[in-house]
Amino acid sequence: MTIPRLPLLLLLQYLLFTSSPTLAGVGFQEMEIPDPSRGTMQILIWYPSTGEPRLQKLASYEQRIAQSGRIDGGPLPLVVISHGTGGSAHGHHDTAWALADAGFVVVALTHPGDNYADTRHYARREQLTERPRQVSRVIDYMLGAWPDRRAVDQGRIGIFGFSMGGFTALASLGGRPETSGLVAQCKAMPRKAACLALGGAQDVRRKFGQAALGVVPDPRLKAAFVAAPALPALFLPDGLRDLHKPVELWAAELDELVPLDPDILIVRDGLPVPPARHIEPGAGHYSFLAPCTEAQKDAAHDICADRPGFDRAAFHRRLNAAVVAFFRRNL
Repeated sequence: MTIPRLPLLLLLQYLLFTSSPTLAGVGFQEMEIPDPSRGTMQILIWYPSTGEPRLQKLASYEQRIAQSGRIDGGPLPLVVISHGTGGSAHGHHDTAWALADAGFVVVALTHPGDNYADTRHYARREQLTERPRQVSRVIDYMLGAWPDRRAVDQGRIGIFGFSMGGFTALASLGGRPETSGLVAQCKAMPRKAACLALGGAQDVRRKFGQAALGVVPDPRLKAAFVAAPALPALFLPDGLRDLHKPVELWAAELDELVPLDPDILIVRDGLPVPPARHIEPGAGHYSFLAPCTEAQKDAAHDICADRPGFDRAAFHRRLNAAVVAFFRRNL
């Protein structure tokens, strides 16, 4: 079974819809916020700004930003970005910048317990339960404690998620994950990459437990753009049935970690309203991460390497245009 790709005309409409220049620059803030009883969380914030942008270092990347520049306009829609396992708040910086340049406030968090420097929640129950809670905590901060909170429209909040961030987005938006679906999938498909990585069905049951996960969705979230969502079998058999909010689903043709069949089909067929969706030809799982610098290509070849002939930078221009268009329509 195949999933039809978005027509070229629709992609062109995305590009045209987002091609008008913005007058403001992009402001940027980086901070640690308190997470009651659990320490702190790193967040990065991009937003339209009247400040003068300058080319500045952002971890191992560079962006043209106005560091702590004054916010321009409001009330503005807010988009939360949730990264994948082993990632960080920096991993989708180009998508965040594109959204801010288009008039959104964007906040990306580094998920405690499931990031490049802290893996204590990996393949544990907390990986599934803490991520959505952390998203809600970040929204709490942006609406209640961020110094520029009055510039945020509390009724227009969305989420972008990649890989485990895609799982996080679906669960936070209203999906009901349970471990039984993943256990059943790993029993039926023991050679599936994700099942092998988790140690098989018995280890999935042992690590994630059998009790109800009890993930609480955040009703403030209105829409989700989901890229290569990891472990979608957690939503089997009907955990997406009641999710009626707008979802756009993007997949990579050559993704071995989140294959089109069965994983992308689980999401497509599980939602009550078929989502807008796109399969990127020639892309792999990590093609959704921001284009790598030369230094990163040497240090993280598995994440930075694409199929010969695949242009990740060009792909991200299309991806970012689609993300902007989606949230403009739905927020």
